[in-house]
Amino acid sequence: MAQVVESPVSVRLPKYIIRKIDELVKEGEFKSRSDFIKYAVTLTLGQIMMEKAREKAKTITPEEAKARSRQALQKLLTEEIEDEWSELKNILEDVDRKWKGLKGAKK
Repeated sequence: MAQVVESPVSVRLPKYIIRKIDELVKEGEFKSRSDFIKYAVTLTLGQIMMEKAREKAKTITPEEAKARSRQALQKLLTEEIEDEWSELKNILEDVDRKWKGLKGAKK
């Protein structure tokens, strides 16, 4: 796995938002303000990516969707996908672990 390199970013937020974040940290929902902001940014990026994927999916014709389904089924039946599963599983587990880490104290 590639090492994640974190870069500092300065953000100015209204005091009422900081108070709410601090409440969540105090309640143990997050380890720190930084963990909350990482979580919020990650969640927002995920939502944006899902929306873009939905928009792209609208442009795929039924024929193209069927062709992609056939290709995926063929890979599954010939067990080509099995070679990819190990790596995919490791990536998903790593993402899950990092996501839970961003969530903070409660796991």
